[in-house]
Amino acid sequence: MSGRGAERILQVIEWMAGEIRPVGFAEVVAALALPKSSTLDLLRLLVETGYVERLADGRYRLDRLPGEPSTQRRGWGTLLRHAEAPLREAVARTRESGFVAVLGDDLGVQYITKVLPQREIYYDRDVTVARRPHQVSSGMILLGQLSLDALRDYAAAERAAGHYAGTEADLIERVDTARRTGLQVTRVGIVEGAGGMAAPIRDRAGHVIAALNIAGPALRLGEAVAQIEPVLRGTADEISRSLGWEGRIAAPGGEDPA
Repeated sequence: MSGRGAERILQVIEWMAGEIRPVGFAEVVAALALPKSSTLDLLRLLVETGYVERLADGRYRLDRLPGEPSTQRRGWGTLLRHAEAPLREAVARTRESGFVAVLGDDLGVQYITKVLPQREIYYDRDVTVARRPHQVSSGMILLGQLSLDALRDYAAAERAAGHYAGTEADLIERVDTARRTGLQVTRVGIVEGAGGMAAPIRDRAGHVIAALNIAGPALRLGEAVAQIEPVLRGTADEISRSLGWEGRIAAPGGEDPA
């Protein structure tokens, strides 16, 4: 690609980042004074590479900026940069441990960062060990990004592997509740004496890409759920807005809600 072509791609991305609604092909051409033929090629390239989404009505919407994470593309460095300060503030306010979790390629929960509170007794976690999503608060939030069929497949695979003893319907109901409420509270976790809460972090398209988790000793955290919840929700929303989310919640599985 020529230097001029790369410059035009950046022009299109930067301009679309400032638009609050989907735009048509003619609008892009007129706003940036670009040739029609090359503009169409640029938009096709941006759609193919996952930066721009082409809607059913033919308009285009920016899905992500370079370096931003999505459900299909990893960009955890960008996520961590946006999450670091809000996470530290949430830990300071709740005085419990804070984590950011994502789904790995094998659908295991991976904790990509943690902040521990300044107090004598607190909960710590080995972030190098992946957890199965249905076992932890963060995982239940992250499973909300899956389509119904993918969720059924996950439940069946976990049952076959001996990791899950419940029914597919039960798991789907639990995930749906977490998805609708935007919150998962686990008063007694798989780690003895520990409990946790999690809320979704979204990308600019409204897809769940990560979970913000506050965890601590089960008894102490259970008594403070009402106080922690608004901090948890507010912090997750703050990180999401920093990533470009404007309040529109996408349907699971990467599809637009009807």
